[in-house]
Amino acid sequence: MSAADKIVIIVFDGLRPDMIAGRMPRLEAFAAENLWFREARSVFPSVTRVATTSTATGAWPGRHGIINNAFHMPGLLPGAPIDTSDFAHLALMRERLDAIVTTQSLGQALAAQGKRMGAVHCGSAGAAFLINHDVARNGHWTFSVHGEAATQTPEAVARGIALCGGLPAMDVPKFDVVDYAGRVLRGLALGEDQPDVSLVWLPEPDTSFHYCQIGSEQSRAVMAAADAVFGMLVDHIRSGPGGARTAIIAMSDHGQISTTKEVDLGAQMNAAGLPAHHRPDKDTRIAITRGNMGELRMLSDDPALPGAAAQWLMGSDDIGMVFARDDLASAIPGALPMSLVHHTHERCPELYYVMRSDEGADAHGLPGRGAYTAGVPLGGGMHGGLNRHEMNTVLICDVPDGRRGAVDMTPAGLIDIAPTVLSLLGVGYQADGRVLPLFTPEAEAATDDVADAASGAFAQRLHRRAIGGRVYLDRGGRV
Repeated sequence: MSAADKIVIIVFDGLRPDMIAGRMPRLEAFAAENLWFREARSVFPSVTRVATTSTATGAWPGRHGIINNAFHMPGLLPGAPIDTSDFAHLALMRERLDAIVTTQSLGQALAAQGKRMGAVHCGSAGAAFLINHDVARNGHWTFSVHGEAATQTPEAVARGIALCGGLPAMDVPKFDVVDYAGRVLRGLALGEDQPDVSLVWLPEPDTSFHYCQIGSEQSRAVMAAADAVFGMLVDHIRSGPGGARTAIIAMSDHGQISTTKEVDLGAQMNAAGLPAHHRPDKDTRIAITRGNMGELRMLSDDPALPGAAAQWLMGSDDIGMVFARDDLASAIPGALPMSLVHHTHERCPELYYVMRSDEGADAHGLPGRGAYTAGVPLGGGMHGGLNRHEMNTVLICDVPDGRRGAVDMTPAGLIDIAPTVLSLLGVGYQADGRVLPLFTPEAEAATDDVADAASGAFAQRLHRRAIGGRVYLDRGGRV
């Protein structure tokens, strides 16, 4: 017998767990009443499409292959990185490659057992694609707020519009989108359709953190709006005929920190004699991606280039961490091997950089701040790196006959979502993550692991935690 008949997953994109109290009363009460994995963590990089795919597969990026929000594949798309928010780029990958996602997914495992999944996704079209990447073949549906052309199951958008009216305005803060998402989930998944697993992905507070600043009044207001939608959905589920046998998971995919300095990394590298650009041309030797972390992908076969680029990165005061592909790491003093952050995929570049950050207070008094290279207005929130406040995620579970009123400090993460959901439905699944201890506390104690690397004045440290044969990323940075 399964532990639950249905699962509802409610995602708050970008929500930091330390910002719930005093801002989101319904979610705060839900956490107090149920089981809160307070030390839950994202993946590296802590960006949405990587996090989405790890949530959807239970796998680290080294197995599922979505290694960043944007990454270069010169043989597939020369002159620009693959942008995983772009539906057309993912469609190109599907057309030209054997697989976009290179491991099994939650959706596929459900379909194999005759079970269904419905998703109401109000983030990017690419993230909607990746939450159930084989959705049409699985016989499932994904609604995208970007319209019928931005989903593999356009009929879901048509049904949502028929029930809830025209698609919402995209003004920031996204009050209209948050409200619309809740109504579509209630009308479709929790109404006429009733899939075994339902998911709604709210785009807030992530969008407002980016463009209005993390501690702003606009962000506080949209957090309250998202909280109200959450409360409405919980009330609707619990008052329904199957409410007592429905598990509810509230979660986020990553946190954010405030940006304090913008760095033109490409210009600085070019000035140092390392021709680098995020839109490479025939003269570019290093293709880069930007944000508060990114890749350096060598476009030259010069064997000395990765080491030279890594040493330049380590010589910059703005760089916090440098990871090298495992076959190169031993020859690059100061770099950490990518396998430590679970990056072993054939799509991985030679190097990753992470911009420098700390846990000091931002302009609003909130901890977490750092440098970045592009993407948001200066002062806005950013994520992607390994700062504690980027990595710490919301993960709260209300499960029939599960633990109540408990705060669990053991390691947990996005990779645990898929195996836990499937276990609740009585479906076995091989994953990088584990089935979370929803009914009794973990018997095993977690162990801590620290990896250090240094070269000259540059020194970095990565903290990891292990339990149940799984190793979770905790935090990392320059020391």
